[in-house]
Amino acid sequence: MAFLNLMLFYTRIMYYRLNACVFKIVEDYTLINNVFNKPFILFMGPQRAGTTWLDAYCRHRGDVCLPSKVKEVFFFDRHSSRGAEFYKSHFDLKSHHDLIAEVTTTSFDHADAPRRVKEMFGNNVTLICPLRKPVPRSYSLYRHYARYGLVSGDLIQACEQEPQIINSSRYAYHIERWLEVFPNKKIHFIFQEELENNRDEFVRKLCSLLEVEYMPVPEGLNERINVSTKSNNKTLAGIGQKTCEYLRDRKLYSVINLTKHAGLKTLFFGKEKPDAPMLSMSDFERDWLDEQLGGEVQRLEKIIGPIPQWEKC
Repeated sequence: MAFLNLMLFYTRIMYYRLNACVFKIVEDYTLINNVFNKPFILFMGPQRAGTTWLDAYCRHRGDVCLPSKVKEVFFFDRHSSRGAEFYKSHFDLKSHHDLIAEVTTTSFDHADAPRRVKEMFGNNVTLICPLRKPVPRSYSLYRHYARYGLVSGDLIQACEQEPQIINSSRYAYHIERWLEVFPNKKIHFIFQEELENNRDEFVRKLCSLLEVEYMPVPEGLNERINVSTKSNNKTLAGIGQKTCEYLRDRKLYSVINLTKHAGLKTLFFGKEKPDAPMLSMSDFERDWLDEQLGGEVQRLEKIIGPIPQWEKC
């Protein structure tokens, strides 16, 4: 009898715990649906494909609600365990906002990101995937990582330290994973080469995808932004990057923004020069990247169709 009572006691405990767990899941999903009661756009392409420009343009418009104190939340690759409340807290939705968006750069090649996005939004999300020709994008990412002290040495050594430099340019592989979760009609592709060659036409296409009124490119966005430059000191850059990550993980965005305004970003990572010549690859670097990424464009075109924007690049 005592044994049966004990089993009944534990059964009740498990029942209440299960109910609490289910309630928390329902509460999280209900929270997202209530807060994001306007169209949600997730830019989910890789780094160094025009994402910083896209974020800046959307912020300039004023009718798009983006994360209020930080450019990227890193929710779908790093912080999904913190729940919907954590994600929601980054958006300050106002009555003048017509839609909500986030420009992510690390969700694209994360194995669990497509499923997590689906769990969060279901099909109530539009995915926009900015891309750039694989070889120049990987080289730009290498220079970017070097600037922030994330890698050292030459291109080959850097790719050994951070395989993502190459792997995130394997577009077909990653897009196939997204298409396993979302239908084709949910993912729209735009290309940095369009942005560089015809900015106005690129913006018209973007506004059409967002289903918002066309707004011309502001003067400040007619130049290059987030330019890959060299840091003044690699050790200092590494310290600065780790400090930023520590503060970002704790949502201390105001501290990060304060240091930027104080000029410490330039001290740690070097000064961006929009009019500086683009850092060009050596013949050896281009040949090596061509060898690593050979056939990637053709594999991608089998999935999404011809990409004329890359024919002359």
